[in-house]
Amino acid sequence: MSAPAEGTGTLSARLRRGTLWGALNVGLSRVLQFITTLVVARLVAPEHFGALAVALVVQVIAVNIAELGATAALGRGDRDPDEIAPTVFTISLVTSVLLTALVILLAPSLAAALGDSGATPVVQVMGLTVLLSGMTSVPTALIWRDFLQKRRILVDVLNSFVALVLVVPMALWGWGAMALALSRVGGQLTATIGYWIISPKRYLPGFNIVEARGILRLGLPLAMANLVVFVTLNLDYMIIGRELGPVQLGLYLLAFNLASMPSSVITAVIRTVAVPTFGRLNANGTLAVAALKVTAGIAYIGFPVSALLAGLGAPLIVAFYGDKWIGAAVAMASLGIFGAARILSEMFADLCVGAGKTVGLFWVQVIWLIALVPAMLIGVRLWGIAGAGFAHVVVTWFVVIPVYLVLVAKSTGARILSLLGTCFPAAAAAAVCGILAWLVAARIPVALPSVLAGAFAGLVVYALVTFRWAQALLRDIKQASAGEATLGNPVLAGTDRTGNRS
Repeated sequence: MSAPAEGTGTLSARLRRGTLWGALNVGLSRVLQFITTLVVARLVAPEHFGALAVALVVQVIAVNIAELGATAALGRGDRDPDEIAPTVFTISLVTSVLLTALVILLAPSLAAALGDSGATPVVQVMGLTVLLSGMTSVPTALIWRDFLQKRRILVDVLNSFVALVLVVPMALWGWGAMALALSRVGGQLTATIGYWIISPKRYLPGFNIVEARGILRLGLPLAMANLVVFVTLNLDYMIIGRELGPVQLGLYLLAFNLASMPSSVITAVIRTVAVPTFGRLNANGTLAVAALKVTAGIAYIGFPVSALLAGLGAPLIVAFYGDKWIGAAVAMASLGIFGAARILSEMFADLCVGAGKTVGLFWVQVIWLIALVPAMLIGVRLWGIAGAGFAHVVVTWFVVIPVYLVLVAKSTGARILSLLGTCFPAAAAAAVCGILAWLVAARIPVALPSVLAGAFAGLVVYALVTFRWAQALLRDIKQASAGEATLGNPVLAGTDRTGNRS
């Protein structure tokens, strides 16, 4: 019997295939990005990373609002793409062109405002990725919608590989931050061509005013939420650049990238399948039960990784990047803990999008930003880049996650105490894992062996402590999947409706 074609079959089968290929894709891409950072960190000075951080603040914010959230209407999978894709394409293309022009024109002012006027040409070059991203909005949304992650692997890996191939010689030629910016543009151009080739269907721009209203009604709150969240997540770069200068900003960027790499991998894998899956589960009335299972599973996977990053920060920095970057280590402990909160917050946001409740996401991000501004200013002025990490931890865990819990409960019908309860065993065991890893690593003076020994000890203890809980979780997930029907019918048997930086 032949294997089912990609994008066909029951929802859980498509989810498993999409997650498997998505995980492979993200893993390969992140490995190449990690190698790129590893190589470049040996070739350029910390201040060049600071200039890149300034450019990334502008580029990331622009890219994530360029299509006004319109692709969410395609990604949810509950509409015929022929009806809305041309309008989505037009919205994305127009806004990305306008934003690219604004980035190029305003680059001098933006770079100065972020504390590094010398980053102006880097900001302008990075602005080109905004236009390229807008041109691929519909192809990427269609691939996302239909779980076609297998097709994405070659494109995304080529993106990272081209960036690596370009950046090394340019860094050796002494181009510094511009080498980093040009390599990213080259990778994005490769991805743009690739996505148009692998897209399941190609659409030309078009416009339907009735469809546009519905698309923007869903997408605008999401776009505004994205704008606020990416301002929030880049607020640390803005404040560090102005308060501490480009060298400290470069050290912080390296620490942030290393600390956030596991969480960004996990959230990127989830995002390849989350919204299309949650949208269908919401339509079938089973999202409340699924929210509990997903929260428990994500906590089990993500929390120990974050704990290890917190416990092994200093030897990790030295082992991977060398002694000249040791100043970045002071931020690692708090940034590792922040990574765990970031995993939960992004998954909670996807649950709300899948439920079609996007207005609340905007207000969550507003609250996040309002709380983070004073916390970040105080933290950076008192404790430097370590204080930036502390600010993230305090705000995300004590302000943002509680607000998200309320929003997810209202959107999906899942109970707040149940959501908290699913995370507690993993959180307690992860704390033990991180502390043990730190104690073991501290006894070994050589960086790489200390990392390996600490990670091994922490993970062994984590696996033993959570063994029975993990078994029960896996059994629950299997039982839920066993009763599924084909798409269009209830997916989980026996349930009632109670409701990615650089």
